[in-house]
Amino acid sequence: MGAFDAVMFGIEDDPLLRSSITLVAMLDRAPDLALVTDRTERLTRLQPRLRQRAVGNPMSLAPPRWEVDPHFDAGFHLRWRRAPGEREALAEVLDFAERMSEADFDRARPLWEAAIITGLVDDQAALIVKIHHCITDGIGGLAMAASLFDLSRDAPEPGDMPTVSAAEPSSLIHRVEQAVGFEVRAAAYDAARLARLAFSTGRTAVTNPVGVTRQAVDTAASTIRMLAPQGRPLSTLMSDRSLSVDFSVVEVPLDALKSAARRHDTTLNTCFLAVVTAALRDYHVALGEQLRRVRVNMPVSVRTDSDEAAGNHWVPARFVMPAEPADVSGLLRRIEPVVRRAQHDPALRASTIVYQLLASLPAPLTTSIAGSLMKGVDVAATNVPGPPMPVYTAGAKVTKLIPFAPKSGAAVNVGLMSYAGGVFLGVNCDPAAVTDSRLFTECVRTALADLLHPRGPQPSDRRLTAVIDHSDTSDQEAKAVVTVSSSRP
Repeated sequence: MGAFDAVMFGIEDDPLLRSSITLVAMLDRAPDLALVTDRTERLTRLQPRLRQRAVGNPMSLAPPRWEVDPHFDAGFHLRWRRAPGEREALAEVLDFAERMSEADFDRARPLWEAAIITGLVDDQAALIVKIHHCITDGIGGLAMAASLFDLSRDAPEPGDMPTVSAAEPSSLIHRVEQAVGFEVRAAAYDAARLARLAFSTGRTAVTNPVGVTRQAVDTAASTIRMLAPQGRPLSTLMSDRSLSVDFSVVEVPLDALKSAARRHDTTLNTCFLAVVTAALRDYHVALGEQLRRVRVNMPVSVRTDSDEAAGNHWVPARFVMPAEPADVSGLLRRIEPVVRRAQHDPALRASTIVYQLLASLPAPLTTSIAGSLMKGVDVAATNVPGPPMPVYTAGAKVTKLIPFAPKSGAAVNVGLMSYAGGVFLGVNCDPAAVTDSRLFTECVRTALADLLHPRGPQPSDRRLTAVIDHSDTSDQEAKAVVTVSSSRP
């Protein structure tokens, strides 16, 4: 495993830091059983990581290794389930996805699973995919799953089945060689990276000695902040943590969100973060509390076109954002420079070396350090671009594509994915922290509606209503439908 993947795998010695990604694809009809089975087998052959299990030794400081599972059975990882069909389709799917997400993986097998849900109202179906974060990140996961999707309902002929690598478990000697090799490669990588930084710094120092000194001080300070324990969450209302999850979905048209970003002369991601922050503040206000600042964990992608789909290619940016003023437009102006600084934090350049160090520490120490960083986070927010056009799987059209990113110690994680002209916000709440998840989801919808059609500054103690109605305005953006779905009745 790479250093970052190893840390994501190892920190689960603390169950509260579990990091499974769950993707829900709603389908307009049940997919073809034979095609799904064939596609799944092909996927595992095209992406060998899906046939590999993580093998480690608690007595070794080297990270776990990926080895082909000698007993791999695709049928174990792909399950078919029939829903009662008594409620709205998405609600029943979210209920199943919650329970699927809460369960830990069998560490003796590859760390992923999928389920096809049929029997939903109106003959709908769903595909739920759950994958451990140590295998890949959100963008890589979509790339890995590409072979499951088609651009038309009639799937093309699949062609010959790809070959598969034979399972060859490593011997003890080979494992020792791998461990030594990892340490040598890690040391060489760190030395080369430090040499490049030193060379670049030295060259810059000749022409700008004051500037390079300031940069070195900033980088050191930022790195110290990156590793500094976060303490308790800034929200006293959402400080408890549990293993449970509560899934809900907020939908909004992509064009409306892009138009709002252009109107405010900012990015879609900054608008997204403003909506999440405003929702947190309004949730607190509705429950009689004040939230003036919020600690955010936001992944910054460093993935390039040459990177393989497997593996993580992002670095975590943790920062504190203001939660005021009350209107989203005013909040945008305050948080934009904060987000910009976080995305270009000097410590991000040293994050690879930091994670090499964490991966080399004894597992309990790594878990302790990671826990001190992650459990003080109020909210995690991630943004992943999905397919811009409709896609199909085994003859069924994907109508919604909803991401649920792991809480990993936070009170809530809101994941955003664009798909076929829509934007789907997957809200993953910890019910021990967010005791009224339905209210919080309504706050997300309220904040989105405010962003699409600003209503001007609002009193800081305003109360939330369950229904948002902008039908009395002629503004086309205000008529954009913002809908909410939940597993709860």
